[in-house]
Amino acid sequence: MNSYRQDDWDASPEHPSTVAPPYLMGTGVVTGEDTGTRPLSPPHSHADAMLAWCYRGTVWVHLQDTMWRLAPGQGVWVPAHTPHTAHHERDSVGCYTYLPASSATAPIDAVSRVLVPRAVQEMLLHLGINDMPTDLRVRIQSVLIEMLQQPAPEALDGWGEVPLPTDERVSALVQAVLAEPGDPLNAQDLFLAHGLHERTVLRIFQREIGMTFGRWRTGVRMTLAARLIVDGTPIGAAAHRCGYATTSAFSAAFKDRFGTTPRQYVTRVQADAAHQAYWR
Repeated sequence: MNSYRQDDWDASPEHPSTVAPPYLMGTGVVTGEDTGTRPLSPPHSHADAMLAWCYRGTVWVHLQDTMWRLAPGQGVWVPAHTPHTAHHERDSVGCYTYLPASSATAPIDAVSRVLVPRAVQEMLLHLGINDMPTDLRVRIQSVLIEMLQQPAPEALDGWGEVPLPTDERVSALVQAVLAEPGDPLNAQDLFLAHGLHERTVLRIFQREIGMTFGRWRTGVRMTLAARLIVDGTPIGAAAHRCGYATTSAFSAAFKDRFGTTPRQYVTRVQADAAHQAYWR
């Protein structure tokens, strides 16, 4: 998980554009074997906007104040000059498509989610490994950009956005929860283990992400839970992994977060058109 400090984010180097005219875009592919669970690199930014998207498995995109969990077919636009990093879970494949401002059909000035159609995924990968005439490549790229910049269709909310406080006083606490969401220690014991006063933690979380530590920790657990049960983990085992002593307590927390029971959630995901189209 991301363990970088404020100084690392402040010092983020900017990589120059790798897209040379007449081409409009470029895509890089990174597999889990290339990175394991460690971040791809220290925080950095690009001169071009970047679409991070998941082809297989689970990809995490880290910004200074939030993380995004991407399942297959899901992507997130990261504007140019925005510090970020990423990591891939085991056997995952993440892709990074770079788009200069001059190629965009509309400005990319905010982090936003994108549903990457299967046909677009395959064509982006095809462009990366196949030769073709320059004019044909540019025409294909132009169509792909137009498709990628269409408004995201309404689909099941499977993007796991996790807001992160940036105050370094709680950095070690945050990283501990992200690394072990199911740690059975209660909040007070966690604060004590990290030498923190409860009031300090609650004030930081309320000020920076607008919620209590307990609600944030539950959100982290539910992000993990949703992935586990969709991947086929039995509900009882998922409850244990997420720190719940009973399945009933886990199911209640899950329903409070997603508005449906774990079993209903799995049924809904499996019936969702986006899931059917993109899940691998």
